Amino acid sequence: MRKRNYFLCSLIASAAFSAQPLSSALAITPINITVKQGARQKFQGLGFSSTVAGSRNYGNLTQSQKNTLQKLVCNDARFKIARLWFKPDKYAPQPGVQDMSVFVNPYVKSGFISDALANGCTTMLLAPDNLPAYMKAENSSYIKDSEVVNYATLLANFISRMKQEYGVKIHATGILNEPDKKISDAQWLVMIKALRQQLDNRNLKDVKIVTPELANGDHVAIRVITAIKNDPEAWKVLAAISTHSYNMAATPAIAKLIEETSKEYWMTEAGTNGPEEPGDAVKAASAASRFLNDMNNRVTHWIWFIGHAPSDSKDNSTRLIRYFISPFRYDVFQKYYYLQQLAQTFDVGAVFRKSISSLEKDMTWTYGKKPRIVVASAKNPDGSWGIGISNYTSNTFFFALPAGFGLPAGTLVSDAQSGRAAETFAITVFVEELAQAGDMQMKMYRSNSNVNNIYIGTTLMRQGTVIIPKVGSLDLITLRSQ
Repeated sequence: MRKRNYFLCSLIASAAFSAQPLSSALAITPINITVKQGARQKFQGLGFSSTVAGSRNYGNLTQSQKNTLQKLVCNDARFKIARLWFKPDKYAPQPGVQDMSVFVNPYVKSGFISDALANGCTTMLLAPDNLPAYMKAENSSYIKDSEVVNYATLLANFISRMKQEYGVKIHATGILNEPDKKISDAQWLVMIKALRQQLDNRNLKDVKIVTPELANGDHVAIRVITAIKNDPEAWKVLAAISTHSYNMAATPAIAKLIEETSKEYWMTEAGTNGPEEPGDAVKAASAASRFLNDMNNRVTHWIWFIGHAPSDSKDNSTRLIRYFISPFRYDVFQKYYYLQQLAQTFDVGAVFRKSISSLEKDMTWTYGKKPRIVVASAKNPDGSWGIGISNYTSNTFFFALPAGFGLPAGTLVSDAQSGRAAETFAITVFVEELAQAGDMQMKMYRSNSNVNNIYIGTTLMRQGTVIIPKVGSLDLITLRSQ
């Protein structure tokens, strides 16, 4: 929920930049994408969260205003999952104290949960955040060994009370948001097994455990997930692994850990930080590229950080939609349209395949320069095929270097973690499974800066091959067979 390694440090202070030539706008780079044969994960939908503070403000809206916002996200953009923030440190500030109001007021009494369900959302994911202070080891951020089972019991009690006392069904729960240096590898094994047992004891066997919800798809995530997998009992009762998608999203190394298993992979938080105004295609292309990257790496559920919330000029990038209460109005950010376009390309139940690029192989979004083109493809439940293509190149990544950094003043440089210079691509996609198929008409859609998920005509796929002759800077192009 606090963000973190995504353009957090000053470029000049860290000197984390590289000089690159700007690409010619006239050049078109050819790329071949191969969609490998073989069904992988089944996509279960997009999601969004609402913070506790945001949901309190939501309660100040009229019912018509609430329905407008929830319809935009849950219905029009087909987001099916709502991630609900839960503060164990506020709920149980002392042993034996349980204050349900810290969750009930912002999410139940405000109408947030009922409105989301009424507008098409189907799944409630609990997001525990912050350990109670009394459960932490002295002079440490880690939970005490003696409190691990107690914490699992606290979560199970809360989920049970929400169902019994308020009629709110929690479908899945995390354990702790971004828990690095809060739960040790050994404690994870005890925690997962204890939480499963405590849920089962309360007739909550259908509540999934989704963890560890680490901030990045990095070596820490690999280590923790591997430790859980190496304990057969803990691995058996875990429904899904989970990480977040910021500067380091899902990777082939993490995907491999759940290959040939029944585990789901929930991307429980993707986002961006800082200011934003409508029409920002850079941030939108970043979101689309990460979604496609994550689909290539076995993610089943994909959740954007904040769906809608009151405007914050310093942090609107976290939102898909910002709104103002008095008088009520709202703005839809460009990434909303990109994600809506992707949701209309890949239905819930779509089964993804692995896509490989002739330019950047796995097209992995991770530490360092980001892939220029990310492509993913899936077969929808109705038999149609969807293809998503995101171009994450732009000359806006560059700025003129001031004097004193060992290069001539005015040298164009870019952040070492950003995208590359603007480039246009001619992309040939070959779907191995369709090599013997006949001709297929495919409808195409496009988003870019203030280009909002528009239909741009049809193209023909022949024997599994389709050519998109021009994919420009920050374009999202999607295709879906008829």
